[in-house]
Amino acid sequence: MTTTSTHPLAADYLRRLERAAGVLPRHQRDELVAEIRDHLDAGIGPDAAEADVRNLLDALGPPEAIVAAARPDGSHPLPERGPREVLALIMLVTGLPMLVFGWLVGAALLLWSPLWTIRQKVLGLLVFPGGYVITLSAALLMSSRSSSDTTEVCAESVRGGVMDCVEVPSGSAGTPLWSIVLIAVLAIAPLVVAIHLYRAAGRRAAA
Repeated sequence: MTTTSTHPLAADYLRRLERAAGVLPRHQRDELVAEIRDHLDAGIGPDAAEADVRNLLDALGPPEAIVAAARPDGSHPLPERGPREVLALIMLVTGLPMLVFGWLVGAALLLWSPLWTIRQKVLGLLVFPGGYVITLSAALLMSSRSSSDTTEVCAESVRGGVMDCVEVPSGSAGTPLWSIVLIAVLAIAPLVVAIHLYRAAGRRAAA
């Protein structure tokens, strides 16, 4: 039977919870860990798939947030979605104001925020480095290379048998279809990811 004591993901979650709950009084820490363990035991069935376990853990939220909510003094309230999350998403998507370095700052803010799960943070990091700035540069580069590719065509002149050569574009007119599709994907995907992460942070803060 799969339980929290045998499933590695749930067992690791409980270990993280115990470490984070070290700031609580002993009796409160034991009660909190026991309550979460019972909740996991009830939610993880005998044939639970790894995806089901991950969904259950994501619904609980980070162990640090659970401990913060349990603190009696309220010195560590649950975080709210704010400028940190908004700035992280803007810098990840656009790369501004410092190109690739701006993207790195956005990635650091993404990892710092407790409102996203590990899987959501990995998803955010998959947004290509540089954001839209790099996309625009790549699009301009592909367009310029496509327009500059030429082929020399020679033909024998009717008069005198002299070979006349001219340069003509080697490709078809305009940007290749695959380039347009690639640019569209690179432009839309980061925006979709940013909207998803923004809503996820709001749901986590509300929970």
